Amino acid sequence: MEKTYSIVIQFGDGNPITSSIRAKNGCDAQDKALALHPGARSIHITGVLKEHPAPRKRVQPKAAPKKSETHPLFTDVSHEEVQELIKSSKEQMLDQCQELQQQGLSHRAIARKLNISQSTVQRWLSFTLSH
Repeated sequence: MEKTYSIVIQFGDGNPITSSIRAKNGCDAQDKALALHPGARSIHITGVLKEHPAPRKRVQPKAAPKKSETHPLFTDVSHEEVQELIKSSKEQMLDQCQELQQQGLSHRAIARKLNISQSTVQRWLSFTLSH
């Protein structure tokens, strides 16, 4: 929203000039006034004369995003296929985690072997024990 500011410009000669300037805010008004009167010693804003509402932008409704047939990173496979691969690889890691625990490995050793965090190993193993 822009405003019209009332300003007083002083050049140091004892004859101040009153004027008005349209700007977004007070700092912008002072900058514009200084640009219009480069020899001014001081510029004082004495008030706001009028407020100008911002022009309303016409907002166009966004079209619903199309469900892509392919994954954004892998164009030769569908999104569903990628999700299935991720799910199956996680299930395989979970099975490996259980097998390694049955072999007597510690949570730390399992985490290092599978390259996952120790807390993930603990969470997976506690989940499989409870279900």
